[in-house]
Amino acid sequence: MHFGIHSAFHTGSVDLAEFAARCEQLGLESLWLPEHTVIPVNPSVGPGGVVGGPIPDSYLLMTDPLIGLTIAAAATKTLRLGTGVLLVPEHHPVDLAKRISSLDFYSGGRFILGVGTGWQPEESAALGGDFPRRWAQASESLEIMKKLWTENEPEHDGHYHSFPKLRFHPQPVQKPHPPILLGGSTTRVFDRVAAMANGWAPWGIAPDELAAGRRLLNDACDRIGRAGDTASITVFTNNRDPDVIDAYSAAGADRIVITMDSTPGHDPFARLEQVAKLAAS
Repeated sequence: MHFGIHSAFHTGSVDLAEFAARCEQLGLESLWLPEHTVIPVNPSVGPGGVVGGPIPDSYLLMTDPLIGLTIAAAATKTLRLGTGVLLVPEHHPVDLAKRISSLDFYSGGRFILGVGTGWQPEESAALGGDFPRRWAQASESLEIMKKLWTENEPEHDGHYHSFPKLRFHPQPVQKPHPPILLGGSTTRVFDRVAAMANGWAPWGIAPDELAAGRRLLNDACDRIGRAGDTASITVFTNNRDPDVIDAYSAAGADRIVITMDSTPGHDPFARLEQVAKLAAS
C-alpha cells in the first residue's frame, strides 16, 4: 500500500520545494494539494454543505494546486503529484487539459488527477460552474480532456463546450493519460468511477464504509464488463492510528493519504516525520 500526504500549504506556511524533497527522502509515495479559488463574503453554504455555515480562512489561503505541484515536481525525481481535489467544473477543459499535460510532461509522468465538483455554489458560479449539474459538467470536461490527450485531431460537440478539429500539444507522458480519481461518497460515484476513471478517492470515511464501497465499486465495474481490480482506491484521512490504517488496507485501500494542517502554529515538517514513521511501520 502506498502512502501520501495532503495539505493546503497556505501562503507563507512552508517552503513547498523543501517539503516535497523531504517527502521523497522519507519514502512517501505522493504529495497532494487541494483547491479553492475564491471564497464568497456571504456564503450560502459552508464546508460539508452546512447551510449558512462559516468558511474558515484556511480555505481562502490556498494557492493554485497545479502551480504548487509544479514547484514540487522541480524539487523531486520520483514523488507522485496529485490534486486532492481539483474542482473540474470551475475550469475550461481545453485550458485545463493543457496545464495538466504540461505538468505531466515536466514531471516525467508523475501527475495524478484527483477530481471533485465542490460544495460551494457561489464559488462555482463565479468560475462558470453549473452547480446543480456539476457532475454532468465534470463528466463532459473529462471527456474533452481525454480526447485532447489521446486523439490526433479531437473535436467536440457537447452541452457545455463545442469546438472543431484541433491540434493539441504536449501529450501527457502517462498513457493514455494521467490517472483520474473521482472524489465523493454517494452511491452514484461508483458508476462514475467505473465508466470514466481509474479510481475512487473517498474522504474521511470509516474502514467498514470503505469495505462496502469496494464491493459497490466492484459491482459497478462488473455491470460494464470491467475488472474490479482495475479501479483503485485512495483514502484521504486525518486518522494516524496504526490499527485504523491496517483496517483501511484490509478493506481494500491501495493508497492512504494523510491530511494535515499547515496553518500558523503547526509544524508541517514535524507532522511529515510522524507520517513517514507510520508509513514505515
